[in-house]
Amino acid sequence: MQKNSIILPSWMGDKAVFQQGVNVRVKAKAAPTATVTLEITKDPTDGRRVSKLDTDYGVIFSREYTTGSKGDFEFEIPAYTASLDTYTFTFKCMSDQVVLNDIRCGDVWIFLGSDYLSVPMKEANAPKMPLKRNIMNNLRFFSPVRSGLGGELTEYPFEPLEGPGDGSWTKVTETSRMAEVSSSAFAFAYNMSDQVNYPVGVIDLAYDDSTIINWISPEAMDDLEALRDMVYESGLYIDQDKYNELISIDNRKAEASKLEKEIKEAGKHGDFDFEKEKRLAALKGEPAPKAEEAPELDFPSTSKEQEAKKKAKDEPLSASSASKLEFNLLPEVHYKADKRKDDSNFIAKRFRMSILYNTKLYPLSGMAVRGFCFSPNAGELRFERYDLYLMGLLATLASVFEPRQVYNDELMPSMLFATMHPKNVDFENPYSVLEFNENIQAFTKILTMPSGLVSLHDMLLPDRTISFTLGTRLSTIALGLHFSPKMSKSSPEVSEVEIAGNKRILKFSNLSDGLKLVEGETELRGFAVCGPDRIFKPAMARILYGMCVMVWRDDIEEVEGITYGFTPIPHDAVLRNVADLPVMPFRFDRDAAFFAPDLSFTECDRLEFVGKRTPDSNFEMLDIYRTFKGNGVIATDVNTKSSGAASLHIRYQTDKSLYGFEPVLDYASMFAPLNVYGADKIVINVFNPEQRRKRLIISSFGEAEIKQQLSWQRIEIPYEEEGPISLSKLKIMIEDPDRVGEIYIDSINFI
Repeated sequence: MQKNSIILPSWMGDKAVFQQGVNVRVKAKAAPTATVTLEITKDPTDGRRVSKLDTDYGVIFSREYTTGSKGDFEFEIPAYTASLDTYTFTFKCMSDQVVLNDIRCGDVWIFLGSDYLSVPMKEANAPKMPLKRNIMNNLRFFSPVRSGLGGELTEYPFEPLEGPGDGSWTKVTETSRMAEVSSSAFAFAYNMSDQVNYPVGVIDLAYDDSTIINWISPEAMDDLEALRDMVYESGLYIDQDKYNELISIDNRKAEASKLEKEIKEAGKHGDFDFEKEKRLAALKGEPAPKAEEAPELDFPSTSKEQEAKKKAKDEPLSASSASKLEFNLLPEVHYKADKRKDDSNFIAKRFRMSILYNTKLYPLSGMAVRGFCFSPNAGELRFERYDLYLMGLLATLASVFEPRQVYNDELMPSMLFATMHPKNVDFENPYSVLEFNENIQAFTKILTMPSGLVSLHDMLLPDRTISFTLGTRLSTIALGLHFSPKMSKSSPEVSEVEIAGNKRILKFSNLSDGLKLVEGETELRGFAVCGPDRIFKPAMARILYGMCVMVWRDDIEEVEGITYGFTPIPHDAVLRNVADLPVMPFRFDRDAAFFAPDLSFTECDRLEFVGKRTPDSNFEMLDIYRTFKGNGVIATDVNTKSSGAASLHIRYQTDKSLYGFEPVLDYASMFAPLNVYGADKIVINVFNPEQRRKRLIISSFGEAEIKQQLSWQRIEIPYEEEGPISLSKLKIMIEDPDRVGEIYIDSINFI
């Protein structure tokens, strides 16, 4: 007896959310040349009784469809208005029936990409806040297997997956399944639903070990000739032959890994298998071990050993194919200007073209959505012309999701980007992350679809709430783009500049209700200015009327350029809008310049900053200063100061009449040596409360007398070395004939 099974896409299931305001077309299967009926009923969720004459409830839609010779049919759900009501879809085909319960109409968002969008709930901590039960009931999440290798799928296919696909919808009450849902997706959906008061569904696709090339379809790649050529020249373009070769390498790597474990385990018991050693050497592309090097054990051969020998003989590995298996750190991407088609380099899975399109995007074909959220991966810093990759991604999304033709701008899907986090800084090319984010920012400016971006540069310290914060920020700009013109549509950016003497007044877009500093900060930091010499120096800045910023530097009369947060680790970028969106780091132009190094230690008003000890360590709070000679206690004093928020108050014990302290410049995130161009002197403000004879000695600069006066004194000392000031260290010593003393230091400057 033939089974007339009705097969629907996996995203069309129980607890699903479908997009409001547009017709939703769904491709499905049933018995060949058969009649399929679809009946949609609608019921109020509050349980109230409705009249049979009320056409808004009960059976609101009924259609018949005839399947083709292969059982294919396509049905269309009419455009409905978002509500809290419940829909039931009933499909019938001959004796078969499928009933989908608890369906809602609201907004559907796609989360894809990498990094913080993929952090599951079980690995994150939500900020402490009360959650509303009625809002939680409106949230739904569709979550396929993160890697895309669900069910019996063990290798990424070369062609897009046909069939219903993997994944199902999850409600908040299903706690064990919610543990795997993206924490950013949860925060996003919760804040959206809290504002719009109707269901929000998130298609949770993001995968932490993915790059943008995984999501772009081959068709989009081929249609964008410039992108295809670039991917081809990078050695990342995959055709059928290249794909088969990569699978073969994967299999050899897996076999080699298994053999290594077996040989190691056998070695613990004194066993030796020469054939396994030989096979492993062949897999690695190494010379086979010589028989005489093996222990001279004279055991009779077994049938299994004979089979292993025959297999090794029948499956020789050429030196060229074995050399593809580099068992140290595999180079993930190879860039060669003269790369030939016959070059065969291993490509790590996160750089393999289209694999997540085939397994995670294509099965969603036809789904109607409100918008997309995308977060990049550190590996994407390797890609040149990132705008071409973004164009390929948008072309892919446009080919998969509905609506493809929009006659009402309010229904146009939006594209929301998260910028790359400073944790991905490339210490060989420190400004690359900043330039990468500039490219995304520029790309959003040319899009005709609603778009925005949010930055996480202000959240450097490892924190399990960052992913929730990202979701909340994305929801803020989504609301601004689609529902409330007064809300921010992106992170604030400079929009206008006014000249007032040697000062510049900056105005910003997407301010919401105005500007503010990060909680706990009292000084506006992070700005730098340059004159005609293109040498940027730290600048003074002040928020005016909560709506704009005035920037200046007393020794620069004609300001030609301004930067904000434009350092590899922008720990001083503390400006944000009232909606909690940080102002994007920026520079006025891309002309050649000497950008200001991290001179935050010169402010002398704090003792710690956020940085990295080594390139591979996490961000942490680090001491700005340390004592290197004698003993001392370094503190800040907000009362005795020459400028700014505070000064350094140092109580010390000398060692042979000397006490020495220094800013710590050997942290990786300081990028020493710090080159200070356009200066040949150091200036330090000193206050000598004891009015004793003392001297100030500074490495590479010289020394000067500290006067016996009860007032701040400005001390200038010339640089003694040749060329521009270059600081790998800055050792500052106080010479004091008394064993115990104190000193105030403030406003270190280079002029």
